[in-house]
Amino acid sequence: MHSSKPNWQPRTSGDPALRIPPADVDDPAVAELLFAAIGGDRSRLTAACESYRNDCGAVLLALVVHDRPIGVAGYAQDRAGITLRHIATAEPHRGTGIGRRLLAEIRSRHPDSDLVAETDSASLGFYLAAGFAATSLGEKYPGVERFRVRLARFSRKRDCSAQDSSL
Repeated sequence: MHSSKPNWQPRTSGDPALRIPPADVDDPAVAELLFAAIGGDRSRLTAACESYRNDCGAVLLALVVHDRPIGVAGYAQDRAGITLRHIATAEPHRGTGIGRRLLAEIRSRHPDSDLVAETDSASLGFYLAAGFAATSLGEKYPGVERFRVRLARFSRKRDCSAQDSSL
């Protein structure tokens, strides 16, 4: 059976064909990927691009293969952790691990931070498969259930002050 998915898997970060640099929101290919994450009308894309241009706490990354962006992930960091704002993969590359690779890149840059996002039921499976825990936020918009998803930080300090009762 023929699959419409490309026969391509993300390579290691040491592969020169694959890079994850800061994204240029003025690059039309990056803007189209960002629009895929946002949806709605173009005014929302304009506002998101302005946010990534002007908010020094906002970061937009692009997964680039052979100088072509095929995925983007945008986030902001604060004291509470990392809030994922946007994540999208080019249509022919969906389901090939691009989103997971972008999440892994963010985690590698911020291993001591929780990663949180808000999503809808259409994208919930992606986050659950990536190890996130989900909490329903109910219908924030009429007929649309939203979820808060959270992936705990890599390195939690272990509390050694409590005695293990099984010893």
